[in-house]
Amino acid sequence: MTNCDVCKILQNKELFKVIYDDDICFAILHESPAVLGHSIVIPKIHSPIIEELEDEVVGHLFNVCNKVSSAIFDSLGAHGTNIILNNGIDAGQELPHVVINVLPRSENDGLDFEWTPKKSDDAQIKALATRIKTFSEAVFSGKDNLPEVRVKKDEQIIIQPSQENTAQDTVDDQPKPEKEKTNYLKQALTRMP
Repeated sequence: MTNCDVCKILQNKELFKVIYDDDICFAILHESPAVLGHSIVIPKIHSPIIEELEDEVVGHLFNVCNKVSSAIFDSLGAHGTNIILNNGIDAGQELPHVVINVLPRSENDGLDFEWTPKKSDDAQIKALATRIKTFSEAVFSGKDNLPEVRVKKDEQIIIQPSQENTAQDTVDDQPKPEKEKTNYLKQALTRMP
């Protein structure tokens, strides 16, 4: 993609400090590192979010991240690494291309990825677990026929796909629209930055 700054790196890799390269991805040292040794692993296929990549590519990316992390431990004497994927604008993604950061860590390096845990009540956690499990079952079984989501005020209501479409299926006394097969790629594109 010509308008993507990350894809432009791929076209001009010789200008960057490449530390790994294969047919699927490459890794370079970050030009503006959070800490020295900060590396980024980039798929050669243009994809704004990781959900658009094939499972084999995602697996390969994280295998490469693991190897880069090992190389950082061995070459820099790091005490740890953070492997970070900012997936979507609200997650801190700045460019519309999957980029995985591998950051060497040492004591007193000045990086702080801690957050204050928030207490949730058991009913809230149970409802969330049910919601996520419903979607994960659909996604893991083939990424089609995802549950329908309707938004009511500030909360999401999940409507399970039914085997039969009947006029009696309602939420808040509103008839349920005709079902169509859900396309997972289409769902992912709606989340695209």
